Amino acid sequence: MKSYLGLVSEYAKVHKKKNRLTVICIAISVMLVTAIFGMADMSVKAQINAYIRQNGNFHAMITGLSDDISEKIGHRDDVKVSSFLGIAEDTTFQGKALYVQSSEKDMAKQMNLTVVTGAYPASSEEALLDQQGLEQFGLTLGDTIAVVYSDGQARQYKISGTYGDFSSLKGRDAHGLFLSVGGMRALPSDLYEEYYYVQFKSGVKINQALSEIKAEYHLTDEQVATNIRLLGLMGQSDDSSMQGIYLTGGTLFILVAMTGMFMIASSFNMSILERTQFFGLLRCLGATQSQVKRYIRLEGLQYCLKGIPIGLVAGCGVQWSAVFFLNTLSIQDIPPMPMLQISWVGVIAGTVIGFLVVMLASKSPANRAAKVSPQAAVTGNINQKNNLKIKKASNTNFFHVDMAMGFRHAFSNGKSMILIAGSFAISIILFLCFTVLITFMNHALNPLKPYAPDLSIKGVEETTLIDHALIEELEAIPDIQKVYGRMFYDDILANDSRISGAAMLISYDNSQFEWADKMMISGNIDDVKNGNGVAVSYKQAQNLGWHVGDPLTLNLLGEARQIQIACIISDVPFDSGNGSWHIVCSEKTFTGLTDISDYTIIDMQVGADVSTQIRNLLTSEMMLLDKQQRNNEVQLGYYTMAVFVYGFLIVIALVALINIINTVNASVSSRMSNYGVMRAVGMSGKQLKKVVGAEAATYAITGSIAGGVLGLYFHRLFFLRLITSNWGELWEPPLTVLTVTIAAAILTTFIAIILPAKKIESMSIVNVVNAQ
Repeated sequence: MKSYLGLVSEYAKVHKKKNRLTVICIAISVMLVTAIFGMADMSVKAQINAYIRQNGNFHAMITGLSDDISEKIGHRDDVKVSSFLGIAEDTTFQGKALYVQSSEKDMAKQMNLTVVTGAYPASSEEALLDQQGLEQFGLTLGDTIAVVYSDGQARQYKISGTYGDFSSLKGRDAHGLFLSVGGMRALPSDLYEEYYYVQFKSGVKINQALSEIKAEYHLTDEQVATNIRLLGLMGQSDDSSMQGIYLTGGTLFILVAMTGMFMIASSFNMSILERTQFFGLLRCLGATQSQVKRYIRLEGLQYCLKGIPIGLVAGCGVQWSAVFFLNTLSIQDIPPMPMLQISWVGVIAGTVIGFLVVMLASKSPANRAAKVSPQAAVTGNINQKNNLKIKKASNTNFFHVDMAMGFRHAFSNGKSMILIAGSFAISIILFLCFTVLITFMNHALNPLKPYAPDLSIKGVEETTLIDHALIEELEAIPDIQKVYGRMFYDDILANDSRISGAAMLISYDNSQFEWADKMMISGNIDDVKNGNGVAVSYKQAQNLGWHVGDPLTLNLLGEARQIQIACIISDVPFDSGNGSWHIVCSEKTFTGLTDISDYTIIDMQVGADVSTQIRNLLTSEMMLLDKQQRNNEVQLGYYTMAVFVYGFLIVIALVALINIINTVNASVSSRMSNYGVMRAVGMSGKQLKKVVGAEAATYAITGSIAGGVLGLYFHRLFFLRLITSNWGELWEPPLTVLTVTIAAAILTTFIAIILPAKKIESMSIVNVVNAQ
């Protein structure tokens, strides 16, 4: 040993068990940070991939560009792919809507257009057709399709290939014809519009690059639009709605970091305080205060070198387990995620937070250890200063002496109390906050709603109505699980007591009222169902100042009809497109007000693909909207997000339990010599268990109270920001989750003291007194 700092390694060899607790706490904290930051990183990447699969990979869209300027933008060093995307006026073919678009081949790939058979159009007379269109129209590759545009002229295109079906087309019972840029520009300029799509290279600051483009080519803000959702997922959006999500995410990750900090600081603080006399003896041997501090910092560094790699490996293991679980779901259309992929965001976050927290946590104990005088260390009176402050004994009026001593021990060191109880509290807070993400996920993905249809039947024309008899025929098809229809009446002149507006009247049947009942915020949905009023959405009621009991007047069939708001529900999932008031009523009320008894749309939920059987029941005036592919795509996003959200909760719960066990063990170990003295003066093993139990219970109860109060505050804050502001659902205290969380924490605490208590009871008095 060449230096006094060599004692660090020698001490570690002799006291492996004592150091192990601190190393384990560091490893667990690093694992928590690495796993959650890494899972968040992978979750964002998965969400980006899911969004790109559904909506295309572009960052900005620019209008009103000349070919010269577009060419200059496309040659910028920070631009990866760019192209004009043309959209022609809507047309029809064989009674079906046909959407005609164009783009360069590279940008078409970025917009998820994949040639399945044949080749991409090479000339202005060639085109791609979606696979379903090829089948429904009875065409083959090489055939010619004649498209009649709004100018009345028919233009011939040779089908050079097919591309995979788009859920957006199937959901509208429409088809798509895709041309080359030259093919689109061969049309008269008044028949189409062109938009310049840009995808930037990885690592580019997109908003800054767009500002440069606007300044250089004198473009207005109205000409440049960003892909807000994609940029939001990439962390580059300046949209106000995305800023709110960023703030929420940032706060959650601060809580994650604080959890790790409390765990490491608590363990490290107790480890140093337990050996205060040891550091005093170093002072007797001639060590200066700065040398003691240097010793402790080196010891902390060695803890880091052991604990951080273990935590990083464990954190990566948690990530890989989540990915493995996602891959084993074997859900159709979900591409397998790469296994053993390291998230450098998680690794860097775990390493940095682990290192900084240990170094910061060592500062205060090092200062305290350095201040211990050699005389105090030799005489053993290292706590004499604190003892002088004690003016009365433990309160035994309400508790036996053993339990009273346990409570007194817990509060005897304020810093340790804050760190240990704070470690309990932050785990509870973190768990409660992350449960909000589950509610957010279930609200954000509409096809997961119980009323989301797989197939819908509606008229080709908006005025086409569907007879009730068709529902009976549909219900006879075995694989159709549920059939429900609605009637709509739009553009109704309406007014309340203050303002006027346009209204859309919507009918619900019994199935839909059952779903609406679960979304009820105030009022009585049965009144609406029985024809004694109508229902409106929460957001609409908030915007217009409506309450249950307020009257509304509708001008229908030449006369004013008064109705009353009987219920407010969290959501009315329809969009009139013109800002109309959405008013829900029963079928009987709807018919009484409008004299209409036939459906505008019939929705179905199915267990298998029955589209062919349904099409055989339809007339030429009806179309079938197939939303199954779209639902599967959103289901993919749900499963992707669900795995990570529930993974967060599992990791947090697991780490919280391990943290409690380690904290209690470390606390007991730091007082081992005190317990030996108690045994030496006649305290029994049973009484010692009560002392340890009372001390641990004090930490658990104090931490649970603090965690419960702050957890409810943050839960409400995030709920209002993410849920209420978007869907109107009112916050309710998560008492069940809170109760289970606190009960688990307290139960784990009492389980954690079993082994330490047995260890104290089994050791000899001399060994316990001299435990170091």
